[in-house]
Amino acid sequence: MRFLGWDLTDPYARIPRPVDVAEVDARGQVRFSELRWPIPSKALGFTPELLRASFPLNPEDVLVIDGPQALARPGASVREAERCLRAPGRTPDVLPEPGRPFAGFVRGGVLLFAALHARGGHPLLDVDTDSLEEARLFEAFPGATWRALSVEKLGKKTSHAGRTRRQAVLEARGLRFPPGLLPTHDQLDAALCAWLGWLTRKAPAHVTAVGAPLTVDDQGWLREGRILSSAHKFSTVKGLAAQ
Repeated sequence: MRFLGWDLTDPYARIPRPVDVAEVDARGQVRFSELRWPIPSKALGFTPELLRASFPLNPEDVLVIDGPQALARPGASVREAERCLRAPGRTPDVLPEPGRPFAGFVRGGVLLFAALHARGGHPLLDVDTDSLEEARLFEAFPGATWRALSVEKLGKKTSHAGRTRRQAVLEARGLRFPPGLLPTHDQLDAALCAWLGWLTRKAPAHVTAVGAPLTVDDQGWLREGRILSSAHKFSTVKGLAAQ
């Protein structure tokens, strides 16, 4: 079983940045790679088929994505989970048009989740299962989880010190990084996502899901949805890598 974290980027940017991927194995060893957004169809945009081909999954994978999984409830300008966790990207009740801040990121996330869920095999929390231990497709907001895990300020996430402290936070909770590597801040966000997925199997009591439950409306759109985070502000998960 692989535990994957994807740190999404804006697929509508002039030159979309790669999506950083962290893969964590059952013993907590981390490996990094990248995925790239496909070139959208001129007529149809990012179709589910294009997205699934560019973002492949194995049936046993547990995937946690830093990106929105669903639209807000009708009439709302932000999802409850985003409001609770103070996420800078706000997902409205309709797909936003690219151009405004976070609009392309939000649109890409919602479309990607829909494409992955439509393929089947990776249950979403609430619509497919009520159990964190059975779901295989989740959303996370690393900014909130870093705050929950930190005893002291971690520093600017792009700085050497900030990256070093974030890596140490994850190492203290069971992850093992390649020797001599100081990951980028995007890689660390992806690793945090993968770690949350890892916890759903290793220590589900240490994970919580924040926000309004996910639903499917009569047009087939996913709406609202809960975001994974750490259940305990100062929790450490000792010994998991040895299990």
